[in-house]
Amino acid sequence: MFVFTLPEQPLFNEMYAKDTSKKIRATWQSKGRSGEHLTTIPPYGYKKDPEDKKRWIVDEEAAAVVQKIFALCMDGMGPTQIAKWLQENKVLSPVAYCYENDLPTTSKRPSNPYKWATKTVVHILERLDYLGHTVNFKTSKQSFKSKKVLWNDPADWVIFENTQEPIIEESVFLIVQKIRQGRRRPTKMGDMGMFSGLLYCADCGGKMYLCRANHFKPEQEYYICSTYRKDRTLCSTHSIRRVVLEEIVLRNLREAIQYVTQYEDDFVQRAADQSLRERDKELAQKKDTLAQSQKRIAELDVIIKRLYEDNISGKLSDERFIKLSRDYELEQTNLTNLVEHLRQEVKEQEKQKVNVRQFIAAVRKYTDMQQLDASVLREFVDKIYISEVYTPDENEPRIKVREIEIVYNFIGAFDFEEAREQSQAAQKEKKTGVA
Repeated sequence: MFVFTLPEQPLFNEMYAKDTSKKIRATWQSKGRSGEHLTTIPPYGYKKDPEDKKRWIVDEEAAAVVQKIFALCMDGMGPTQIAKWLQENKVLSPVAYCYENDLPTTSKRPSNPYKWATKTVVHILERLDYLGHTVNFKTSKQSFKSKKVLWNDPADWVIFENTQEPIIEESVFLIVQKIRQGRRRPTKMGDMGMFSGLLYCADCGGKMYLCRANHFKPEQEYYICSTYRKDRTLCSTHSIRRVVLEEIVLRNLREAIQYVTQYEDDFVQRAADQSLRERDKELAQKKDTLAQSQKRIAELDVIIKRLYEDNISGKLSDERFIKLSRDYELEQTNLTNLVEHLRQEVKEQEKQKVNVRQFIAAVRKYTDMQQLDASVLREFVDKIYISEVYTPDENEPRIKVREIEIVYNFIGAFDFEEAREQSQAAQKEKKTGVA
């Protein structure tokens, strides 16, 4: 005679819930990998198409606010300052906007409809959906029992491009991400210098800070190497006056616009060739460092093993073994971290490609650049390196020279003056040959 024991009700319920969860997850995965939006509520700036609920269309009023947030970021404001600006200008928060316009939302009606949270601004500035893409599997849960939402690694996201009309241009989005990575902070006087987060010392690589005071005239404000400021024995001043730097960069940008406008085809070819050479050189250096680090890690494994054997055999005292093994293990740990960092850099750099067309698109917006502001500067410039002043000729000690390297967005460092001279010479030679 066989006796069957039925599982207790709680266990049966759990098994049923687990099975249901698997089916739901399978359906969810299928929808997500086919390109359907997994979120039931479109992000702020979009709304569902009345004729096709699976499709998002631009909500013009909210989209204008999203564009303003990106513009304010490019003008130098941080998320907290942007949130404050939105509140002061009586802009409805996303949740309040939903209630005002009878749009779906899972949040409660806010007591202050104009109060913007800093994290809301950050979320908007980082959202890929505004490029017109569908981004699925950004979050997950550990199990069907957990309500806690976990953010997945961006490498695990599934992105379908151009699934709806974009709200933000790709060039603007990429520049804003670079600004966000720099995490610029306001000065004690309450604002941020135009070049904040862009200037670097050409010798030590440290950031350069703006030095100003209430009694300073604008022409007295200057940038200085942060390393030198902390310890004068580690670097030199590299100081440069703000107005001088603005004049130099503005002149350089004018040259860039003039050259690209006049010799677009030449620029496309030169920028691509130069970027490829520089990238290959940097990659070769990083790969060499990576190989040397991996070799040293393997050597340390052998050394640590021998130390252990010498300690067991009595050739090495416990005290000496502890000290040596600790030193070697620390070196190995540091090298392992370096190897991981280099691997990631090599991987990212191999994926990077020069985007000349994006730079040309930026140039076409500014045919007549009269002045420099934070928005224009960040649309074009990635980094600026400032060298120390030096005397190139010992026989002429009064002649001082400073090198300033401008690294542009999308194309890297590029000498527009030299490129223009070469294009002019080639054009003149061509005409002479034809004649």
